Amino acid sequence: MTKEEDKQSRREFLHSVGDIGGTVAVYQAMISMGLMMPGEAEGAGLRNQWEARSNQLATETKPTVAVLGGGISGLCVGYELKKAGFPFFVVEARERPGGRSHTIRAGSIIDEVDSQQTCAFDSQEELYFNAGPARISQHHSNLLAYCRELEVPLQPLINDNRGAYIHNSAAFGGTPVRAREIIATMRGNITELLAKALNANTLNGDIGIDERSFVLDVLRDYGALNNNYKFTGSSRGGVVPGTGGLTPRQSIQPLNLNDFFFDTSVPFKVNFGESYNQAATMMQPVGGMDRIAYAFANQLKEELYYEAVVTAIRRTGSRVRIEGRLNGVEGAVEVDYAIVAMPPSVIRDIPNDFSLSTRNAIAEVEYAKPIKIAFQSPRFWEIEEQIYGGISWTDDEILQIWYPSGGFGQDTGIILGSYLFDGSHAINFANLGVEARKEFTLAAGEKVHPQYRQNLSRGISVAWAKVPYSLGGWAKSTPSPVLQQADGPFLFAGDHLTYLHGWQEGAVISSLNALNKLLDIMEA
Repeated sequence: MTKEEDKQSRREFLHSVGDIGGTVAVYQAMISMGLMMPGEAEGAGLRNQWEARSNQLATETKPTVAVLGGGISGLCVGYELKKAGFPFFVVEARERPGGRSHTIRAGSIIDEVDSQQTCAFDSQEELYFNAGPARISQHHSNLLAYCRELEVPLQPLINDNRGAYIHNSAAFGGTPVRAREIIATMRGNITELLAKALNANTLNGDIGIDERSFVLDVLRDYGALNNNYKFTGSSRGGVVPGTGGLTPRQSIQPLNLNDFFFDTSVPFKVNFGESYNQAATMMQPVGGMDRIAYAFANQLKEELYYEAVVTAIRRTGSRVRIEGRLNGVEGAVEVDYAIVAMPPSVIRDIPNDFSLSTRNAIAEVEYAKPIKIAFQSPRFWEIEEQIYGGISWTDDEILQIWYPSGGFGQDTGIILGSYLFDGSHAINFANLGVEARKEFTLAAGEKVHPQYRQNLSRGISVAWAKVPYSLGGWAKSTPSPVLQQADGPFLFAGDHLTYLHGWQEGAVISSLNALNKLLDIMEA
């Protein structure tokens, strides 16, 4: 039996189970068949529930659905509706799919409320930057499953590179330091303190005498301590240039912990890659993050409408009336249900007939105001500084510098000159003119890379709080339980409805939740 025949066979079986026992019986059958784990409520479980339940519906009973928004959540909803045979359409105000998943290449146009930029990068495969989401975590299994299904090739993204820099004007005399030096110094000094406490018998209540020798061995290995449990330096922090080849390797002098540990934010920077969503292995689509959006969109060529601006969302009895403008022409259409997959920052300004509780929940969602700026440059960071991918940290004015994870060894690349997540620095940066943003980035970046100004050119920036149809980056507030439920014929989707704010995985999970809520309404 082929894979497709086996899949069809399982669907037919689940359909027959549903005819006899309903949704609960289908759920239990999926568990017994290994298609779903008991208690699984997100992601794959939601998708399997949707597939099993929607396949029970006769074609003539499937209602019409309008999907408002062609970002990842709306595209996912449309894709699943099409596979299940629902009559539907997706409307997107922009000329492209993906929403905030926007990859900037030669000729890309960036519209902000008070400016417009055109990207002047050279037309080469690796010369792009992801203005929105740029990373996929290894455990974002639902998004990765769609990448496999839609045949979107992936490659590693180097998020955490110990060869990149940590810079802080208040530490090391303002000199950039390799991340590996800071990590080695912190580990060495902290484990030395623990070993000293253990040898002084101050931890006897926590560690037995028979365990002490083993724990000391662990500490010696973890912190690269000497036989006297002292940290005197290690090659983990780097080696003296010119040693380790034809001459014995010689470790560089370790940093002084007092130079950065107690009075700066430096110790917290090196823990960034330890968080659940940021830890290796991370991935990205080959050629840019928007490859995912276009892969979805290619499956919806007849149902996806671009430059379709929604101007009102109304109730008509128990149905929905969508008013809008398509290619400049005003019109309206009525459907049974609408799945609203636009950010609350945009929805709140569209006249609507939502319930008061829904309108209040939408109004309460607060959005981050991230900004990114990228430049084309010769790859001096590889040739002169041996940095291949990853992120350098610097002062809060520009915060992060990203190096490309692909195209190694090529002449030119795209370097992300600054990525600010939110806060006053991001707002101040966004309020600069587009040319002033470039100068500001170059001046701040020279503290990390003195050769910045002579290499970087063709800068282009995206301040998401100023981008029409986005008006922000990601929700900062807790997901609203009100918006996770249906409001009559209205349902909602988007990463703001999950605890994965700003991640495409959150957008996908919210879409699958909305689809199952749609079936709940139909079965009620």
